[in-house]
Amino acid sequence: MNWSHVQLIFFRELNDQLRDRRTLFTITVLPLLLYPLLGTLMLQIAQFNQEHPVRVRVIGAENWPSELPLLNENGQLAFEPSEPKLKNLVEFETAPWLGTENTGDSDAYLQQVKTAARGEIKQDAVDVVLIVEPEFRQRLQAKVVPDSTPNAIKSASAGESDNSEQQESAGTDAKNPADKNATPEAPQGISTSGDGLHLVANLARDHSKIAQGRLDRLLADWKADWNSQQLVSAGVNPNLVAPLSLAETDTAVASVKKAVLWSKILPFVMLIWALTGAFYPAIDLCAGEKERGTLETLLSSPARRREIVWGKLLTIAVFSIGSALLNLLSMHVTAGVVVKQLAAQGGAELTAALGPMPFHALGWLILLLLPMAAFFSALALAVAALARSTKEGQYYLMPLLLVTLPLVALTMLPNLELNLGTSVVPVTGAVFLVRALIEGRYAEAAVHLPAVLLVTAMCCMLSLRWAIRQFESESVMFRESERWNFRLWMHQLWRDRGDTASAPEAVMCGIIIMVASFFVNMLAAGGELNWNFIAKSTVAMQIAIMLAPSLLMAMFLTRSLRRALRIHRVQPTHLAAAVFLGLAMHPSYLVLGEAIRSVYEVSPDTMLAMAQFQQQLFAQPLLAVLLVLAVLPAICEELTFRGFIFGGLLRNGGVVRAIVVSALFFGYAHGVLQQSMAACVMGLILG
Repeated sequence: MNWSHVQLIFFRELNDQLRDRRTLFTITVLPLLLYPLLGTLMLQIAQFNQEHPVRVRVIGAENWPSELPLLNENGQLAFEPSEPKLKNLVEFETAPWLGTENTGDSDAYLQQVKTAARGEIKQDAVDVVLIVEPEFRQRLQAKVVPDSTPNAIKSASAGESDNSEQQESAGTDAKNPADKNATPEAPQGISTSGDGLHLVANLARDHSKIAQGRLDRLLADWKADWNSQQLVSAGVNPNLVAPLSLAETDTAVASVKKAVLWSKILPFVMLIWALTGAFYPAIDLCAGEKERGTLETLLSSPARRREIVWGKLLTIAVFSIGSALLNLLSMHVTAGVVVKQLAAQGGAELTAALGPMPFHALGWLILLLLPMAAFFSALALAVAALARSTKEGQYYLMPLLLVTLPLVALTMLPNLELNLGTSVVPVTGAVFLVRALIEGRYAEAAVHLPAVLLVTAMCCMLSLRWAIRQFESESVMFRESERWNFRLWMHQLWRDRGDTASAPEAVMCGIIIMVASFFVNMLAAGGELNWNFIAKSTVAMQIAIMLAPSLLMAMFLTRSLRRALRIHRVQPTHLAAAVFLGLAMHPSYLVLGEAIRSVYEVSPDTMLAMAQFQQQLFAQPLLAVLLVLAVLPAICEELTFRGFIFGGLLRNGGVVRAIVVSALFFGYAHGVLQQSMAACVMGLILG
């Protein structure tokens, strides 16, 4: 490869991109303006984000215990809550209880009060309504009377675990599920037991939900005061209910604690901008030159296709790195200003949790950015080469983001961390490694550094190889832009049929199987695990989901069903080789499965389901198990993955492509993650 040609192409493409105002605005100007504008917007919104008082109506406040009232004569809170601001954030209004002492009349009146409360909440007259029955005081005092009988102890235990409030939505009349003594025959919306305290709220409205939460905290404070008062009256120290006081010591360094949140946000933002910054120049360097007619001149030059790809790749990588760095610097400056401003306005909690962006994180992020920018640039170049116009190229960005975003978003999950399993996942392992470096876990990062480097290098190499193959394909580079017509497209598919499927048709078959198997697995997740269910689901999955799409596509899209499914006459040597290969590979498969399970541990729920599955198999005749779980999958999966999909991908000499892609589809067809990985590896070996 002539590097002087690469240099000439690089400077040529770089100059062309620097003349494009749209590219310059997207890559350079937009990052510098975006985050200051977002910071200004956040500060403006913070001024409107204030806590407003909520309205609580208490019906029957006179029924509250007089020794520790909830409200005073003026309708204000009669005790000091643990959160002093709640006194100003909850506005009370009272209404008397007008029911009679008769039980039937009281229940009827309670139903009327609840109906009226729902109407007032619906009309936004109040946010929540607290109803206090006359029995509330007596039932509360009854709990103070000592009773050592077993039934009383059992009732007291149940009372502690149950909620003392019956909460109802303003649009429904749901009984308290914790009410142990409620009879099924009770009229809807009428409480037949409990402590005589009811809360009516509309949890579909934010104000009502906030009011419920604040009232819950106030009642919890009142309950603590009432418990302490009763303990003191009985001559017991109130601290008896809280015998332990735990003194916590945080060993984390303050700078490391502030870096934890940034270590999750920064890689995500940086990689998204690196991909976006790579894609738009790639579209202009491929589809844009096709539209301008300058690509043919470049391809007819003495430079080889590999050299052209390298020159364009370096240009795209420069803009990808520049876009990501400008976004990081703009975010760093804006975050520092916003955090200081929030601290000055009293946001101490947010400032303590977030803090200014650690400057040392930028160095580690740049190390992550270099290989990821090369990887994304090669991917963007290969995908953009498929586009026949700039407009078509814009549509390819979303699929590329959909493939990349989950790999970056995995690092945001709280239960995942850097280990051998995550270090071999493309993009994800590199992000986890940089997170460990930002948080100061250098020893842990050094252990997994070789695996991350190996996987990242392989991804860069494969994406670069794909881009080169795209530029070496005349059918890809010189496709004409034409209007799509369904009838003409169907006629072309029928007219241009071959003995085997094409590569796009094979990939489409695999995607159809993936989507269909996903929905079937979701629908079958709640079924009872017995042999009848296992047999039916296996037959449906193998025949309807796997075999049927490949058979139908082979019948309508190919000229020879036998060649499309790669069905050949069986020779005795083939049978002997199959038996020998099975005996030789089975121990290796078991070892591979154990190795995978040691890296990616099987969850307890999956282990339990597998144990139940094996128990059902052992209870069935051996012949039935072999036919359903061995013979049928072997035939269907062989015809589908090693037949139609492999044969279509093998067309035009794509041997490596056929082996890798068919193995990936074959692995995805298995439900359990560990089994999918083992099946994928075995598919690569057998291919």
